[in-house]
Amino acid sequence: KEKISKDVSSFIFFSREKAKQAQTREYVTIQPKESLSTLTKAKITITNYLGGQYFFTVDEISFVGNKINLIEGKHSKNALLPSINDIKDGLLKMILYSNLSDVTANGCEVKHEAVLSLTSSKLKGGISSASMKKDLIDFFEANLFTSSDIQLVELLIEEAKLNNFTVKIQFSK
Repeated sequence: KEKISKDVSSFIFFSREKAKQAQTREYVTIQPKESLSTLTKAKITITNYLGGQYFFTVDEISFVGNKINLIEGKHSKNALLPSINDIKDGLLKMILYSNLSDVTANGCEVKHEAVLSLTSSKLKGGISSASMKKDLIDFFEANLFTSSDIQLVELLIEEAKLNNFTVKIQFSK
């Protein structure tokens, strides 16, 4: 029993160290498909109520007053929107980030907002989940969105509103 307990503790320590190393590698790496507006990657450690720890890297952060925006960015150079798999990955992060409690930055508790930023060098202008219907229609028309693109964006906006995160879709090189 003591050996099993020791082996479990060793495994937990080993796997946490590997996860921290992966987080550090991601923190210093700019992915080829990333198009970030700032160089503000940040490390996030999520601790659950059982003491489990999960190590993530958020693509960008921005402070607005005492609120921190945790921004997950997805970019496409050749299409109006990032791939559906990239968007799904971003949505998974939004689920995590929008359900955080007790968020601290530099040791101080802060309010937070999760933001999914979808960018493309093919887009003209930008919208967000807070945009008015007329602005959405103008954006879709200006960018020649197909009906399936429009449906996807409308579903993303609905998802964002239901789950308390923000979606931004805009031009970026």
